[in-house]
Amino acid sequence: MEYLLQTLYHDNKAGYFFTQFCEKSHQSIWKSAADLWFELQEYHRLFYANNFQPFKLRRQAQFIYASFIIEKAASDIEVDEDIKKEIYHKLEPPFEELFDFAEEYILTLLLVPWMRMIETDLSTYSKVKSVCSIPCSWQVGNEFCTFADLYSVEIPLRFRSVQDTFYQWKIVPEEFSNYTLNMLFRNRIELGNFQQYLSHIDLKCWLDIEQFRRIAHHAEALRNAKSKEIKSTYLNRKYFFGPGSPASANEQDKVMQLAGGWGNLLHDQLSSEVLVEVQRIVKNRLEKKWLPMFLASPEFAQRQHTQIQIHDVVEDRMIQKQIKKGKHWKPVNKWISSSKHIISFRKALLNPITALQFQHFVSLKGGFLENNVLFWLEVQKYKNLHHSHADKQTIQNKINTIIDCFINSKIQPSVQIDITEEQASKIMAQSEEQGPYIFREAQVWVHRCGNNKKLEYPTIQVILHHKYEYGRWTRKSCQCAKHGQD
Repeated sequence: MEYLLQTLYHDNKAGYFFTQFCEKSHQSIWKSAADLWFELQEYHRLFYANNFQPFKLRRQAQFIYASFIIEKAASDIEVDEDIKKEIYHKLEPPFEELFDFAEEYILTLLLVPWMRMIETDLSTYSKVKSVCSIPCSWQVGNEFCTFADLYSVEIPLRFRSVQDTFYQWKIVPEEFSNYTLNMLFRNRIELGNFQQYLSHIDLKCWLDIEQFRRIAHHAEALRNAKSKEIKSTYLNRKYFFGPGSPASANEQDKVMQLAGGWGNLLHDQLSSEVLVEVQRIVKNRLEKKWLPMFLASPEFAQRQHTQIQIHDVVEDRMIQKQIKKGKHWKPVNKWISSSKHIISFRKALLNPITALQFQHFVSLKGGFLENNVLFWLEVQKYKNLHHSHADKQTIQNKINTIIDCFINSKIQPSVQIDITEEQASKIMAQSEEQGPYIFREAQVWVHRCGNNKKLEYPTIQVILHHKYEYGRWTRKSCQCAKHGQD
């Protein structure tokens, strides 16, 4: 499911390849499901927009319902009647969780064409034969060596096949296959680790030339001294023009021509064209040979996994720091789009059993986490009042109750949930308007805090794993009871 979500997220960048596959399969429901997923992402973006516009949100919700949900719609996804009725009754006003069941349904539906697309690609690629041409003999200096002699003769790099450097990337794990040398150079910590791992003259040469290029042009003395150092250290027959050179014979000739011959190379200052060409050649070998070996090392993989965990912890700490400073919260991009985790967490909170268990779990963590859960549940009840078309007095009483318990409590501190003072003031200022979106930002924020703790809670994960099968068994039992069956 996670790979399917990644495919959908990046489908627009891939020229809608997956969407076109669904369309060419002549299964209209697959195409409709893919289109609905993109419309739902637009719906979520409107809900989390900095400039929140309820009119656009309502229009998008009505468009999705009329185009995909209602029976005999132009792009009907053929969802269950129970889900259609529930969406219809909660269509005004629309909230973030309005299409959760429909989104779960289409993600399950799209698994079939996605698996079929993968199988088709694998079948196509398996028909392509890999032909590797190996010469029968190699010329090393003035002698010829057969293929059997290659195991005992050390061949200079410029005589080796480029296939050796190409297949170096096969050992790199897939998660690091898009890692480039420029990304490494921008990361000072990993660059230092790369220097310790490599300790090769190629990297020293590239860094020295890069240091020369960063020297200001008016500092002529420094530039001349650095140029002489580079020329004497690297542009000699021991390295760049030697048997272990990173350059081929043609590339060496090109550098020699740019320098104006061996005499000028020895006595004159190096030109920018020569240095840029030498640096490009050295970088080419770093990317093709040394970088894959570095990315494939277990030490690099361990550091990356540790950094991911640290990044999540730092992000949570920074958010908590913003709360203490009273800064206004802005939604984080990775939490904007609805996903299986967010939908399942909402379903867990709406289930009285899992909600009570999770409430007990977060109460042991301290802080306002338990109040966050209670606040989220009370806001859900407030939303239901709008869907049930309750009278104004009932709605106002509910608003006052939520504010007195969580936003402006008589117990210090007055704000009893994890929101900023600015958000609390904004809610109290809008309390008389009785709008359906008064608690929108606050509920989204406490939901985000609770979702982090949900990932640590194994009991909810187990319950959610069996919840769908339990729901199916319950519906089947009800249907059997209606028909008088056992």
